[in-house]
Amino acid sequence: MNPEPIRIAWQSSKAVHKFPAYQRALEEHAGKVMSPGTSVSMRGVKYEPSNLDYKCFDFLNNFQLFESVVSAEREGYDAVAVGCFFDPILEELREAVDIPVVSLAETSMHAACMLGRRFGILTHGATLGPKYVAGAIERYGLEKHAGPLVNFDVPFESLEAAMAGRPDECHELTRRAAEQAVAGGAEVILLGCGLLNLIAMRNGWFRFAGAPVLDVTGCLLKTAEMMVTLRRVSNLEVSRVGHYAKPPRHQVDETYARFGLLKDAADPVANSSAAAPRKRNAA
Repeated sequence: MNPEPIRIAWQSSKAVHKFPAYQRALEEHAGKVMSPGTSVSMRGVKYEPSNLDYKCFDFLNNFQLFESVVSAEREGYDAVAVGCFFDPILEELREAVDIPVVSLAETSMHAACMLGRRFGILTHGATLGPKYVAGAIERYGLEKHAGPLVNFDVPFESLEAAMAGRPDECHELTRRAAEQAVAGGAEVILLGCGLLNLIAMRNGWFRFAGAPVLDVTGCLLKTAEMMVTLRRVSNLEVSRVGHYAKPPRHQVDETYARFGLLKDAADPVANSSAAAPRKRNAA
């Protein structure tokens, strides 16, 4: 097995350089769940829409996300963990790069199926459930395992207060939503927001109404690490037969150049905590 330390790129859909508290919380959590020697670097986008509640804005934002993930592979990262519950452009990314690409919703939903028969997903934002989460459940063929999609309003000020050590209001709102999901048949709770999940794990919100709260952040990070290990030990890679067939390299290079991609691949703002590139050895 390749003895080099594993390097995971955590790819956010947000301009994470504007949210240092979130970045610190992710790094702190990664330090608890990752194996010794595995590092996690947080990457974001340089600019973002006023919100991502609408798919037209998400579409525009994903151009930057695509470029960042392709750059991460070329910089020598071993895997990418897409830390957004929308699972943005997941299929396109797997088609474009050879390193493992795993994402928050798909990973946590499948893990939840090993913990209970039905999972409930809590989101804050009226459009997120119907526009993003419901479609992801259908795409992954998990309709029979999906319990209620519960939307609840959490003011951003409440999230900020929770990050600053004052979690009472956020906890009460989350508890009510989780109890609603359990009453509707959910056996496992998924928090459909990476920031809210970090708040929950930091404050020990591990169960609501008897149902376990799956650590979606930790699950995603450990899955990325596992996929790198399997790639190194068992030569396991994404299938290039059928759905994830990859375009020839000369077409890739020509198309990226035509669209002006990768000119600013090493931008220090978008890739706010990226480590220095290293040469990749064969797995």
